[in-house]
Amino acid sequence: MTSVVTPNLLSDKDDENSVPYTDTVAAPYKSMRGFNYLVRETATCDKFPEVCQAKGSTGPNCCKKKCVNFMADNLNCGWCGRRCWYGQTCCGGNCIDVMFNQWNCGACKNKCKNGSFCNFGMCSYA
Repeated sequence: MTSVVTPNLLSDKDDENSVPYTDTVAAPYKSMRGFNYLVRETATCDKFPEVCQAKGSTGPNCCKKKCVNFMADNLNCGWCGRRCWYGQTCCGGNCIDVMFNQWNCGACKNKCKNGSFCNFGMCSYA
């Protein structure tokens, strides 16, 4: 779990039990080398699944507290934890060998023309 540490602006003379206004729920104050720090919990997708739907997210699916895309992630292809083998790429949730697949030649959705073949990621390579 990751957390953000922000300095507390309380001086040594202020009451340590007084809490400044914050807009998030925070953990208790921790003392680090004479300073008071406020430790905030990060919103992870296992507790807040809507985090993955936000703009700029790495993917719409939650896997092990991380947002991923099951349709294109080589480490989570189709479902959480499914890894593609060496030389394969995740295309639409399936592990595909793009070096020799005529419907995904060299990259996902790169289809070779009728009658041609895919060899080393290129259509009709001689």
